[in-house]
Amino acid sequence: MERTKLIIAVCTTLVLTPLFFIFGANNPVLYSDLIISKDDIIKKSYFNATSLLSYNKVACTLEDGTTGDCYELVFSSNPVEDGPYCPETIEDIGGLGTYDGATNPGFQVLRASLFHAMEADGYDIIDDKGNIRMDDFNSGRPDTNFEYCLAAAPDNDLKLTFLIPAAPKLSGTNNVIETIELVGVSLDGVPINGNPPSVINGPPMPNATGGNIPSLDPCGGHNDPAGYYHWHFVPEVMNQVLAAHHITEVSCTLIEQVSTVKLIGFARWFPYLCVCTGTFRCR
Repeated sequence: MERTKLIIAVCTTLVLTPLFFIFGANNPVLYSDLIISKDDIIKKSYFNATSLLSYNKVACTLEDGTTGDCYELVFSSNPVEDGPYCPETIEDIGGLGTYDGATNPGFQVLRASLFHAMEADGYDIIDDKGNIRMDDFNSGRPDTNFEYCLAAAPDNDLKLTFLIPAAPKLSGTNNVIETIELVGVSLDGVPINGNPPSVINGPPMPNATGGNIPSLDPCGGHNDPAGYYHWHFVPEVMNQVLAAHHITEVSCTLIEQVSTVKLIGFARWFPYLCVCTGTFRCR
C-alpha cells in the first residue's frame, strides 16, 4: 500500500535567532573538533541510515521566489521510541504538559495536582471513577462537554519529506517563532517545532474544544494529530529543562543526554543545529 507523504520545507531562509539550547552560525560552524564548510552543508552520512529512506538533490523554489537546488530528504515517521503521555488514573504519573489556567499554572508533570487544578478552574477532566479522560484524535469524543488529555496516535505508514536548499539565503527580517511552528529536522528525521501547545493559548486542534491539555513525553515530544512524532524541546538536553523546572518525577531516558557538543539536525534559521553544554560552545 502506498504510504502517505508529508512535504515539509526547511532552511528556505536563514535568520540567526537562538532557540532553546541550540546555537548556530552561518559559515563555518564548529562542533567538537570538526568544521563544516558551506559546501558540505548536507551529507547523507550525517543521518540515521535506518530512518532515512532516500537522499537526493532536486530543483526547488525558495521562499523569496528564486529557484535553486535542494536536498530532498525522505524519512520514515516515528523513528525513535517515545512516551509515556497521559496517565490513566488520578493515581498515575504521565508525561508533561503546559497548563496556563488560573490555578497552579506552568510546565509540569501530568499528575493529580495538575488535573485537580484544572477541575478547580472548571474543566471536567476527571471522571467519576478517578480516570483521566483521554483522546487520541481518532476514536471521537462521546461527549464534548468534557475536557481531555490529548495523546495523538502514531501512524507508522507516513513518509516525511524535507527540502533543504543547497545554498541557503539570509533573510532580511527576523522571524518570531510561533507555537508549534516547524523549526527544523533532527538527524533521525524527527521534526523539531517551536513552543508546545497549552490548554488555553495553544493553537486550534482538529475536533478539539477548549480546555484540553496536549501531552508531551519526558523527552519533550509527542505525535501530531496527523500521526508523526515531533519534538518541542531539544531532547538531548531535556533533563536540564526538567531540572530547571524542579521536575523530578520523570526524566528523558529514551534519548542520550549530551554533555559536550553534538550536531543534532538542521533548521530553518540555522544551517546547523548543535547542542552546547558545559564549557563548550558552537560558533
